[in-house]
Amino acid sequence: MTSTAAPDSPAPPSRLASLRWVVPLLFLGITGWLVWRELAEFDLTQVQRTLVGVPTLPAVGVALFALLAVCITGLVDVRIARWLRLDLRKVELLRLALIANALANTISLSGAMGAGVRLMGLSSRGVDLTRAATLIGMQALALPLGLSLLVGISLVSGNWPPFEGTATRWLAVAVLIAAALYLPLYFVLTQNRRLMRWLPPEQPLPSFTLRLELSAISLLDWLLSAATLYICLHISGAAVTPAQLLLIFAGASVLGLVSMVPGGLGVFDGLLLIALGKAGYDQAAVLSGLFLFRLSYYLLPLFIGLYLGSGLLADRLTLLTRLRERLAGHPLFGVLQLPASLLADLGVRLLAVFTFAAGALLLASAAIPSLHGRLREAGQYISLLTLESSYWLSVLTGVLLLGLARGIDGRLHVAYRLTQFVLALSALLALAKGLHYGEALFLLGVALLLRSRKSVFSQRAMPLGSIASAGWIAGLVGVVVVFFAVGVAAVLGDDSFDLFYIGFSEHSSRLARGLVAAALGVAIYLIWQSFAVRRPQPPLPQRHELEEAREVYQRHGGGEFGHMSFMGDKSLFWAGDRQAVVAYGTIRDRLVALGSPCGSDAAISRAILDFRHFADSQSRVPVFYEVLEPELSRFHDHGFDLFKLGELATIKLAEFSLSGKRWEDLRQAVNRSIKESLRFELRQPPFDTILLADVESVSNAWLADKGGSEKGYSLGRFDPAYLEWGPLALVYHGERLVAFANVLPPYGRNGSASVDLMRVVPDAPRSSMDLLFARVMQWAQEQQFQQFSLGMAPLSNVGANPYARINERLAALAFRYGNSRYNYQGIRRYKEKFRPDWTGSYLAYPRGVWVPGLLIDVAALVAGGYRRLLKG
Repeated sequence: MTSTAAPDSPAPPSRLASLRWVVPLLFLGITGWLVWRELAEFDLTQVQRTLVGVPTLPAVGVALFALLAVCITGLVDVRIARWLRLDLRKVELLRLALIANALANTISLSGAMGAGVRLMGLSSRGVDLTRAATLIGMQALALPLGLSLLVGISLVSGNWPPFEGTATRWLAVAVLIAAALYLPLYFVLTQNRRLMRWLPPEQPLPSFTLRLELSAISLLDWLLSAATLYICLHISGAAVTPAQLLLIFAGASVLGLVSMVPGGLGVFDGLLLIALGKAGYDQAAVLSGLFLFRLSYYLLPLFIGLYLGSGLLADRLTLLTRLRERLAGHPLFGVLQLPASLLADLGVRLLAVFTFAAGALLLASAAIPSLHGRLREAGQYISLLTLESSYWLSVLTGVLLLGLARGIDGRLHVAYRLTQFVLALSALLALAKGLHYGEALFLLGVALLLRSRKSVFSQRAMPLGSIASAGWIAGLVGVVVVFFAVGVAAVLGDDSFDLFYIGFSEHSSRLARGLVAAALGVAIYLIWQSFAVRRPQPPLPQRHELEEAREVYQRHGGGEFGHMSFMGDKSLFWAGDRQAVVAYGTIRDRLVALGSPCGSDAAISRAILDFRHFADSQSRVPVFYEVLEPELSRFHDHGFDLFKLGELATIKLAEFSLSGKRWEDLRQAVNRSIKESLRFELRQPPFDTILLADVESVSNAWLADKGGSEKGYSLGRFDPAYLEWGPLALVYHGERLVAFANVLPPYGRNGSASVDLMRVVPDAPRSSMDLLFARVMQWAQEQQFQQFSLGMAPLSNVGANPYARINERLAALAFRYGNSRYNYQGIRRYKEKFRPDWTGSYLAYPRGVWVPGLLIDVAALVAGGYRRLLKG
C-alpha cells in the first residue's frame, strides 16, 4: 500500500461535491412544485380512511412479499461470490446482502452505506480486501441492469415522463435514454481489461454467461419491486394495470436514483402520483398505496437490517476490532466507519424505538376518528362495556410504553419485564376495543423481538438526569401533547359533548375520557420510574461477611487496605465464586474500590472485570483508589486509565534495627522517651471498657486540637467495633495514656504490618509517636513479619516528569505550593527519615472520566459525604 504526501494547502471544495446537495434539492423542488399543482384540492381525510380500510391479512402478506423481494436482491452477491470462489456459505451472503441492501435502499449516501456494510461483513469473515472490493464493485455495476432494460421498454412504448412542454421534460428524457443505454454499454465495457483493472490480477474478466445471469437477477429484482408496488396500490383501491404501472415505475425509479435523494423519497413518489393521477386513478388510493409501499419495501427491511446488523456486530466484535486496526490507514476505512457507528448497539436501540412506536400507535388509534368506525363493527361481537374499558386501558398502556422505551434503551431488566407484560396486555386490548388485528400483531411482534434479546437486559438501574433520559421524556411528552391536542379539538367541536355518555358513536366523550387515562399513565410512569429505576444503595456487610472476608485475606493476602474492610463503612463485592472480594464505597454515581481486589491470583483479574460489569449494570462509574504499581497491568488490560496519587513507604523488617547510622534519629527518640518517662504497651483484643474510654479520651483531645471530625473510607476512625479487629499500640506517660494506634496485622505471605488510626494528646512528650513506631516495628519483627508500611505520602513524585499528563502536572503544583492547606511535604519528610522503599500508588478509572471530579468525589467519600466535606 503506497501513501501520498499531503498537499501544502487545502484544496478548494470540489464542484462535484456541491452537486450532491444541489441535484437532490433541484429534483425535490421540481417534483414538489408539480405535486403541489396537481394536488391543490387534495383530501387528506380520504387518505386516512383509505389507509384504515386496508385489510390486515393482505397488509401482512404484502409486507412478507416485500421482504422476500429485498432478499432476492442478495442473489447478485451470491453469484459474484461464486465467481470469485469465496469460501462463504450462501446463508451468510444472503444475510449480509439483506442488511446492506436494506440500509442502502433507505440511507443510500451515494452507495457508501451498502458498500461499507458489505466491506465490514466480508472482511470480518476473512475475505481479503481486494476480493471484497471486487464483489462490491461488481454488485454495484450489476444492480441497475434490470432497470435499464425496463426503461428501454418504457421509451420504446412511448411512455414519456409527466413533465409538460418544458426543458425539464427533455432533461428527464435524456436521463432515461442514458439509463436505457447502460445495459448494452455494460456488456461492451466490462470486456475491456484496462477499464476493469480494479479486478484482482488472477481474476478473469466476467464471462458473457455471468453477465447474462446478473442481468436476469437484476431484472427479477426490479420486477419484484414493481410487483410489491402493484399489490400495495391494488389493496388500497387503485386498480392499476400491470403493464401501465411497470412503465411508469421504471421511469420514476431512474429519476429517483439520479436525484441522489436517499431512496428517491419524494421524487419517485411524486412522479408516480402525478403520472397515475393523470391516468385517472384516485389520488387518495394512490397515495395510500405509495405509503404502504414505503412501509413494506423500505421501512420494514430497514428495521430488520438494522436489527440483524447489530447482531452481526455483536457476534464479530473481536474480529471487527482487529479489522478496524487493519483498515485504519486505508481510504475505504472512512466508508466502513459510518455503517459501523450506525449499527453499533442499534439492536437494543431499535427495540426501544419499536416500544415507543407501539405506545404512539395505541394513542393514534385512540385519537384518529376514522378508526372509531371499527367500534361499531366490533359491537356485533363485544359488549359496549368491554369496548369502552379496553379503549380507556389501551390509552393508559400506550403512555406507559412511551415511557418504558427509555428503560429498554437503557437495557433495564425491570423495564424489560414490565414492557413484555404491557405489550401482551395491549395486544389483547387492541382486539377487545375494536378487533384491531394489525395493531395486535405489531405489539406481539415487538414483544417477540424483545424476547429474542432477553439476555442483554441486565441493567439494574440507569441515570435519570442524563441527556438521553431527557430526550426520551421529551418524546413522551410530545406524543401525549399531540394526543391531548387532537382530543381537545374533538371535544371543542362537538356541541353535544358529554363526558359520561357512553355509546358506539360518541367519539368526543370517549376521547375526553382517554385524556384522563393519558394523564394517569404519565403520573404512574413517573412514580414507577422514581422508585423502580433508582440505583440500589449497596448494603453494608454483616459480621459473618467480614469474618469470611478475613479468611480470604489470611489465605491469599489483604493488600495494604484489607483490614480497613472491618470499619464497616464499605460494602463488599464478591467475585470468582467468592474467591475474591472488593471493598468499595459509594458516592454519587461512583463505586470507589479501596485498593485492588483481594483473593487468589487467578480470581483478581476476573474480580476487576466483574466489578466493572457490576458498576455498569447500575450505570455507575467503577473506580479503584490507591492501586499499587505491581497491579497496574491488570487494570490497564481491562481498559482503565491511571492517575498517580502519591507513593507508599514500606520498610523491610529484616533490615530494621535501632543500631547503625540509618536509624540514628529513631534511636535518639527512643532513648529520649526513657527520660520523658514514656512507656509502651501492646494489647490484644478484646479490650475492657476502661481502656476503650481512655483511648476515646485521647482521640477526642486530638480531634479538638486539630479542629476536625472523624473521617472514614481510607482513613481510620475511633470505633470500638473496628478496634476490636486487631491489637492496640499504647504509649503511657506515667499512668496516663497519651498516644495510641491500632495495629494492622499482615495478611498472606507478602502482607505488610502497619498502623492506621494514630492519635496523640496535644501535650504529649514529643518522642511519643517515634516510640510507638519503633516498638510496633520491633514487635512486627519479632513476629517474623516481612515488611512494615508507613502509609502513603500524597502527591509525592506526581507530575515530576515534564512529559507527565496535565492532570498530574497540576497535582505537582499542589504538592509544591499547597502546604498551607495540607502538609504534603512534611509527611514526605517525616517518612523519609525511616529510609523506606517507595511504591507508586494510582487511581484507576474508566477512560474519559474527569479526574479532578473523581478526586473531589473521593475526598467527599473520606469526609463522610459532600455536606461534611463542605462544612470542613
